Amino acid sequence: MKQFLITLSFIICILLPGSKVISADEALVEKFNIASSSPNPVGSGARAMGMGGAFIAVADDATAASWNPAGLTQLRKPEFSIVYSHFNRSEEIDFSNHPESSTSPSVSSDDLNYLSVAYPFTLCNRNMIVSLNYQLLYEFKNDINTNYHEKYANNKNYAQRVIDVHQEGKLRTLSPAYAIQVTPHLSLGATFNVWTNNLFWSNGWTNRKVTNVRDFHGNKLYSRYTIQQYERYSDFSGFNMNFGFLWNINKFLSLGAVLKTPFTADINYERVDETSKLQFQPKLYGAKTVFKTRDKVDLHMPLSYGFGLACRFSDAYTMSLDVYVTDWSNYILEDSKGQRISLITNESSRDSHVKDTTQVRLGAEYLFILTNMVIPVRAGLFYDPEPAEGHPQDFWGFSLGTGISIKNVILDCAYQYRHGKDVSKQSLTGFSETKADVTQHLFLASVIYHF
Repeated sequence: MKQFLITLSFIICILLPGSKVISADEALVEKFNIASSSPNPVGSGARAMGMGGAFIAVADDATAASWNPAGLTQLRKPEFSIVYSHFNRSEEIDFSNHPESSTSPSVSSDDLNYLSVAYPFTLCNRNMIVSLNYQLLYEFKNDINTNYHEKYANNKNYAQRVIDVHQEGKLRTLSPAYAIQVTPHLSLGATFNVWTNNLFWSNGWTNRKVTNVRDFHGNKLYSRYTIQQYERYSDFSGFNMNFGFLWNINKFLSLGAVLKTPFTADINYERVDETSKLQFQPKLYGAKTVFKTRDKVDLHMPLSYGFGLACRFSDAYTMSLDVYVTDWSNYILEDSKGQRISLITNESSRDSHVKDTTQVRLGAEYLFILTNMVIPVRAGLFYDPEPAEGHPQDFWGFSLGTGISIKNVILDCAYQYRHGKDVSKQSLTGFSETKADVTQHLFLASVIYHF
């Protein structure tokens, strides 16, 4: 009965004249400062991920449009491919200032990772190929729930706080690609990435943070309030290109490189900040405030580039090494008034110090070539850091893969394990001393059909 009366009083007080809605022009709203993080890059294709993502100098299936489009010239038959992915991320989060708040959130998702049709042909005595590709390139996914007690200066009064943070969304492209074999040993290629919200999927993400607070004076409940912060980034649209080359130095060595151009995406931005308060002492009082803002913002996506080296010891055994750099310091959100925010740190770009990340990937593949089929065994190791304030956060991992090739059909699967220790979660939680041990599992399965 007591809880019912409190809830009823809360509803009544919210509807009192003290409630008001304030427009963005009337309020000092700091935009873009709640739950956010860099997107998680999503790799394409089970074969590539089975080799740890060391695929720039290999790139001999339709997913080359994502890794190195020059590698498409290695396809000799028209090809259809589809890739499914399952992703799971679990965390052990520790709050140094509030150890009682430690939590273990977990998120997972299932997606169409890649879909493509590729068609090789010959023109002017040159091998060429065109392909049309759907790519899932980035994913936003985070969930955090925690609660803690905060004592006030007099050590008699305290607050109970429960915080829920949720982030989700995806960025996908429709990507035509073209490649040409300039000489028997050198190929060039380009992928044209159309980031659009106008096809069969939505491009964007949402952030939501809800804080419930109960203030106690002594043992008596003094006040109760809820703070809800919601951001929606929708209609993400833009255009960029991947340029690649592949040089078969000899029958043993191949050198590849890819450059993914930076671009500016247009986004519709909405934000709602809502605070509902019910005060019990010294008298009953309720109020509700709502701040709303909308804007057309620009998201500056960073330049990235990579180099790969592949060594074919025999027709059955290949090893590859990739080094890949992303300029996350230029991952900046800019509003219509020119305010620039780093989405890595949720601070002004002038006050943020975000360095480039450098991935290093090593992979291997061995083919058991039988009479009517080929069975591959793949493995990879990688260092794949995430951007953060000051310096990148270390993530390491390994991958395993296999499959079977029978006539015109190729089935592949891969498993990837990725782990980061003592990763900062400040931008998501708002706490200055928040660390987490992060574990990620990625499973990919693909079907390729040559026709």
